[in-house]
Amino acid sequence: MMSSLRFSTAILALTQQGYGFAPSTIHRGGFGISSASPSSRQMFTGIIEEMGDVISLETKDDMTLWDGSKGSGTEMVIGGGVVMDGAYLGCSISVNGVCLTATELDFDNNVFKVGLAPETLRKTNLGTYTSESKRKVNLERASEIGGRNSGHFVQGHVDNVGTIIDRWVDENSLFFKISFPYEYMRYVVPKGFIAIDGTSLTVCDVKSEGPEGENWFTFMLVEYTQQKIIVPSKSVGDTVNIEVDVLGKYSAQAWEAFAPKMEALERRVKELEEEVTVLKSEAVASAGDEDS
Repeated sequence: MMSSLRFSTAILALTQQGYGFAPSTIHRGGFGISSASPSSRQMFTGIIEEMGDVISLETKDDMTLWDGSKGSGTEMVIGGGVVMDGAYLGCSISVNGVCLTATELDFDNNVFKVGLAPETLRKTNLGTYTSESKRKVNLERASEIGGRNSGHFVQGHVDNVGTIIDRWVDENSLFFKISFPYEYMRYVVPKGFIAIDGTSLTVCDVKSEGPEGENWFTFMLVEYTQQKIIVPSKSVGDTVNIEVDVLGKYSAQAWEAFAPKMEALERRVKELEEEVTVLKSEAVASAGDEDS
């Protein structure tokens, strides 16, 4: 056990110093392979590094599957300079808050290709982004283990899309009001974390009235953030990818597992109290009989 722990600690220390353990590959012109070896980047922070351009969104029917057969799939090509720094085949890049795998890299033109799985297309708004739409996407490289995190822990696992139902200006702040499915509202709390199109933001107000009622929350963007992300370019009726705080999910799951045990314990305590009351009554009655 201790030797395994020491080995894991050594591996972590080496990865933090930039030593990757996947083999380096040779760079080629055009879409090809990176010369950089994988780093220790794992999750995201929600601090957007740049806004990229969607070059193409294409569905193909001749994609090779694991067993050599052919299948259909969707691929997106994105342009972005910052996220190409240190990129390698198989690295994770957050695109509008969606953790995607780089499948092809073109360092000459600063573009990369990712695949969009059916689940990704169902749960996010990436399927609406085409080259014709001329819309940009938020981009962020995965963060390094042990590195600084100025946002919060963002997995890149979008829960669902929300819809902008209002937006307004408050001095130099830009507010947005987002409609969101009720089933996820339990994880949205005032002053809590939330990722909007991959951006780490703070929830302002929350209203949750159940499946048939109003369910929305608000957030605001300070002047600096307005200039660094894509959300200000969106209007009422547009959608945003939303990932709720994963710590809230784990807390809810832990409580759901713990609550039944607490309820059972409370029932048993109540039963014991009732039994003690009965025993006390019997004892008092018995003492009375002896006196008489």
